[in-house]
Amino acid sequence: MTTNKITNQKPIFELNGVYKSYKIGAGEFSALKNISFNIYPGEFLGIVGRSGAGKSTLLNMITGVSKLTAGEVLYHNLHSGTVSIHDLTQDELAVWRGLNVGIVYQSFELMPMLDLVNNIILPQDFSGLYRSATSPGLAIDLLRQVEIEDHAYKIPAHISGGQKQRVAIARSLANDPPVIIADEPTGNLDSKTSETILQIFEKLVAQGKTVVMVTHDQNMKSRFTRTLEISDGEIVGEYSSDEGQPPPEKLNGQNGVHAERKPTPPIVLSQNGSRPIENGSSRSTEDAVILKNVVKTYVGPAGEFTALKNINLNFQYGEFVSIVGKSGSGKSTLLNMLTGIDHPTSGEVVIGDIRLYDMSESERALWRGRNLGIVFQFFQLLPTLTLLENIMLPMDYCKVYRPRERKRKAMELLEIVDLAEYARKLPTAVSTGQAQSAAIARALANDPPIIVADEPTGNLDTRSANQIIELFRQLSERGKTILLVTHDPELTRFTDRTITLADGLVVNRELEPELSIEQ
Repeated sequence: MTTNKITNQKPIFELNGVYKSYKIGAGEFSALKNISFNIYPGEFLGIVGRSGAGKSTLLNMITGVSKLTAGEVLYHNLHSGTVSIHDLTQDELAVWRGLNVGIVYQSFELMPMLDLVNNIILPQDFSGLYRSATSPGLAIDLLRQVEIEDHAYKIPAHISGGQKQRVAIARSLANDPPVIIADEPTGNLDSKTSETILQIFEKLVAQGKTVVMVTHDQNMKSRFTRTLEISDGEIVGEYSSDEGQPPPEKLNGQNGVHAERKPTPPIVLSQNGSRPIENGSSRSTEDAVILKNVVKTYVGPAGEFTALKNINLNFQYGEFVSIVGKSGSGKSTLLNMLTGIDHPTSGEVVIGDIRLYDMSESERALWRGRNLGIVFQFFQLLPTLTLLENIMLPMDYCKVYRPRERKRKAMELLEIVDLAEYARKLPTAVSTGQAQSAAIARALANDPPIIVADEPTGNLDTRSANQIIELFRQLSERGKTILLVTHDPELTRFTDRTITLADGLVVNRELEPELSIEQ
């Protein structure tokens, strides 16, 4: 083990001869080629390079999110000794990561149905460190550190992108880890907000944290204690006040590819969350959702903009409805009204017998977790949790089922979407179609009567998209109300009814010809 020439400290991480290869067709793609370097306690290490250079793959090797092809990654801790990251099992990795590494992503990866406090305490919950008497207070303290405590009980949809990134940083600190890993944390932010995020990282380094940040922005080199430049999977430069380590080279190895997805199996649901259906029919005559004269107006520098104009709609239990319209027509705003993520300017939303906006923000968050399943275009699976743990998350938050039952229920849902064999895998280890199926399983975790899906097939190939739509149809046949937002008019032929929006208005409510489940 070498020591840092400046600090005379031993490294906290050692990477020795790290290779990462992917099989592509009959050949291989070399993402990382014989990478060797150290990370030292208390440094702000920057890893820079163009898109596709291997930066994010390198972070995945450091955190154990993805398996290396060859080489080793060693973690040295004063208290726990030396750990070879890639020799750990998935369960051991999850525990190690939860206690030693905080991860900040470009896309924030906040749970949209939880307020900021509950987002921040998630790592404590999954590490077994949550304490009802102290953890919420810790979350407030962390929000104070990133200067956003005034928004503690808001949900992510009600704050800006820069504020979401601050929350993500606060969450990464929940278990007081010695290392923070940040993957393009300023990539979606304006320059002023990016500067705020960099200053937060610099304060953390001053407090003794080790921060490793990936960025494509070469201009940030001056902000780092040390910078490694990566290109085509190799370290090609090092910039610091002391001598760097020579850039290594060469590669070989292999890695498996995703297995083909099998046909979607028949679904068996308890229907605890759905209303009883008589005579074997999936359709009830009772309304699941009612919108009365709903208006949503936003006020900006240029004046007022009305996104929804006097919307009146009813959706029944067991109905599969598509909501279509061009970009900016009001589709996502309508979903925000249905889920309680945003407030209407006027009008009323009634779901079951609940007037949604008579509840407080925290009451609505808990209600949403128990009564609505939400599926997003970008999955929003937490990347450091296995598929099984992702599905257990809503059960844990809403205190649904006894703790010992949650794993069994989650496995049942994975079986429904044909992912039981992937239960212990991380989201990065499955295909996009499989990740979306896992997101649907998570939406079903608390057996809600209503599933809301916002462009769930937008990132999928045709085959995977058809499987997702088939899964939704089977759910509606068993009494779930499915509300599907899509820009693809082809998908409307599989739904019972299509609502078309244009400029914030409902312009048709036409009933589509019903298709049997076999079609």
